[in-house]
Amino acid sequence: MNGLQKVLLADDHPIFRTGVRHVLEANGTFSIVAEVGDGRAALSQIDILKPHFVVLDLNMPEIDGFSVLKRIKAIGNPAKVVIVSMHAAESYAKRAYELGAIGFIAKEDAPSEIVSVLQNSNGEFYMSQSVGNPDPRFAPAVGETEDRHDFSTLTNAERNVLVLLSFGKTSKEIALELNISPRTVQAHRRNIADKLDVHGTNRLLEIAISHRTTLIGIK
Repeated sequence: MNGLQKVLLADDHPIFRTGVRHVLEANGTFSIVAEVGDGRAALSQIDILKPHFVVLDLNMPEIDGFSVLKRIKAIGNPAKVVIVSMHAAESYAKRAYELGAIGFIAKEDAPSEIVSVLQNSNGEFYMSQSVGNPDPRFAPAVGETEDRHDFSTLTNAERNVLVLLSFGKTSKEIALELNISPRTVQAHRRNIADKLDVHGTNRLLEIAISHRTTLIGIK
C-alpha cells in the first residue's frame, strides 16, 4: 500500500462499488481501503482510515452524500471527495462544486472517468460528460435559475414530494417518509410535471433543487 493513494468507496449498491474498485485497482495507483453502504458508516470510516479520496454516492441511506460532504469540510478533513449520482443533473454538479467536491460523475460515466478525476484532482472541478456543461461555475447559482414556475398550482402533498426530491430522495424513500405508497409518489411526480410543464426526470430534479427555498417557504 506504500505510495498508493487511499480511496474509500461509499455507495449502497455493491455491484457499483465492485466495478469502481476493479477500475481503480487495475490502474495500479490506488488502494481501496474500505467500502461502505451508507452515509453514517462513510463518516465513521473516513475519520478512522483518513483516505486521500472519497467516492461518494449522492443518494445513500442514513445520511445523503451532500450532507456527508458538508461534514467532511466542516471538520477540516483533507480528503478529496468525488460525488457520483445516477442522475446527470447540472444542478447536482453545481451543488457538489459549491460544497467543495473535486468532481461530479454520473454513474454511467464512472468506469471511464473515475481514474481521470482522481489523477487530475489538483486542477479544475471535473464534471461528467453526461452533464454537458463544461464548468458549473458558469451556471446560475442554486435558487437563481432564470426559469420561473407557478408552484401555487401544486397541492401540499405535491410540494412535499418535490421538496424531498430536491434532497436526492428516491420515490421509495419519499414514500416511507410521507407514509404513502411508492405508486402514489409516482402519481404525484407525474402531476407535478404536468402542472409545471416539465419534461424529463432530470429536469424535474433540477427545478426541485433550484427552487427548494421557495418550495419550503410556501405555506
